[in-house]
Amino acid sequence: MSSPAPPDRRFTVGGAGEEGRRARWLMERVHLGEWGHAAEALEAEREAIAIYRRLAAGSPGACLPELATCLTSLGVTLSELGRHGEALEAEREAVAVHRRLAAESPGRYLADLADTLINLGTTLAELGRRDEALEAEREAVAVYRRLAAKSPGRYLADLAAVLVDLGTTLTGRGLPVEALPLVVEAVTIRRDLAAACPERHRAALGRAQDCLGTILSALGRPAKP
Repeated sequence: MSSPAPPDRRFTVGGAGEEGRRARWLMERVHLGEWGHAAEALEAEREAIAIYRRLAAGSPGACLPELATCLTSLGVTLSELGRHGEALEAEREAVAVHRRLAAESPGRYLADLADTLINLGTTLAELGRRDEALEAEREAVAVYRRLAAKSPGRYLADLAAVLVDLGTTLTGRGLPVEALPLVVEAVTIRRDLAAACPERHRAALGRAQDCLGTILSALGRPAKP
C-alpha cells in the first residue's frame, strides 16, 4: 500500500470569528512546513482540532470538513514520526467524519473518504493488523470505482493506482489468483490512458505491467507481452 499522503486542501473555509481564523492560520503553517520541529507541528494540529471540534458542534456543515482534514494531517504527522498507534486513532476518526460527509455530499467528499481509507490501511499494515488493512484498501477501491463510473476522466487513473496497490497487497498475502483480475483491469485502464496521453501515463503503465508480471510469475505463468 502507498505511503500516507498529506491532505492537499488549503484551509480557506469553515470556522467563524477569531477561533476559526486561528485554526486556519495554524494549519496553513503546517501545510507549508513552517514549524521548526515535529513537536510544534503536532501541537498546532491538536490545537486546530480542538478548535474545530468546538466549532463543528454548532456549525457542522462549515466545520466538519476542516476537522476531518486536520485529523488526516495529524495522522500523517504521527505516522511520519513512527507513532502509528496514535496515528490510527486520528485516522479512524477522520474516516468516520468523511463517511458522514460523503453520505451527505458524495460528489464533494467521496474522494477524500477514499484517500483517508488508504492512509488508514497503511497505518493498520504498519501495526501488523493485516486483515483490517486489507479491508480498508478494498473499500478504497470500491469508492474509486464509484467515482470513476461517474467521472472517468477525473478518476480512472486513481482507480488504476489503487487496483495496483491492492493487487500488490494480495500478492504479498499469498493471494495472486485474487490479485490477477484486479491488476489486469489496471493494465487495461493504463493502456487506454497511455494511448490517449503517452507522456502522462506511460510510466504508470510500466508499473502496472511490472506488477502483472510479478503476479503471473507467482502463478507460474509466463508474462504476457
